[in-house]
Amino acid sequence: METIDYYDYWNKKREKKRFLLDREVKSLDLIKRRAKKEGSFLDAGCGNGDFLLVLKKKFAGMKLKGLDYSKREVDEAKRRGLDAERVDFEKGTNLKKESFDFAYAGEVIEHLYNPDYFLEQMNSSLKKGGYLLITTPNLCAWYNRILMLFGVQPLFLEPSTKSKFVGSGFLKRFKKEPQPVGHIRIFTYAGLKDLLEMHGFRIVESKGAIYDEGFPKKIWPLDKIFNSFPRLASHFVILARKEKSLD
Repeated sequence: METIDYYDYWNKKREKKRFLLDREVKSLDLIKRRAKKEGSFLDAGCGNGDFLLVLKKKFAGMKLKGLDYSKREVDEAKRRGLDAERVDFEKGTNLKKESFDFAYAGEVIEHLYNPDYFLEQMNSSLKKGGYLLITTPNLCAWYNRILMLFGVQPLFLEPSTKSKFVGSGFLKRFKKEPQPVGHIRIFTYAGLKDLLEMHGFRIVESKGAIYDEGFPKKIWPLDKIFNSFPRLASHFVILARKEKSLD
């Protein structure tokens, strides 16, 4: 199955980001506490390098590497002085075995047809005891539980590659753009935990994060209440440790 590149459309729509999203702030906190200050760091799904640039400023001795599917984004990351490479995670990365201390996949796994293969690649490229940090939307977020009771397609899960209005019921009136963002697989906490364990990882920390790039600010305080309960939060911020190799 050929990977669909949604960047061309959304690059024209997005504004220049001026702040870190909640899930990125929490990811950064975990990286500060767990990553080796002079270790090797992989951003699997680096986009234009925004997050890598933050790390570059905060951890001068860290060896940083970025991967992404979009040629446009990789070219921009390179222009900004970053070590970035274009890859298709569905086809493989050619990363050296056990070459990284820490890997970060922010909002990536939900876009993949084959998350198992992706996690196999992450396991192979991480040193034993290394960390994989994943952020991804929560299928069972507090509002999705309510929406499904009324037969409405849950947020983040897109049944169509052409329109995100499909199945959205009364939410259609609140959606400004019909273009999907390319979500294929959305996880519950239990599902993600099982998947990680199947591929040699053990969750060591989990946090919730708000949907600050999608919800209006007046909804944020309500969304924040559920951050203390990751299984109900909008997004997962999951730190997993590599416990064993798969080969």
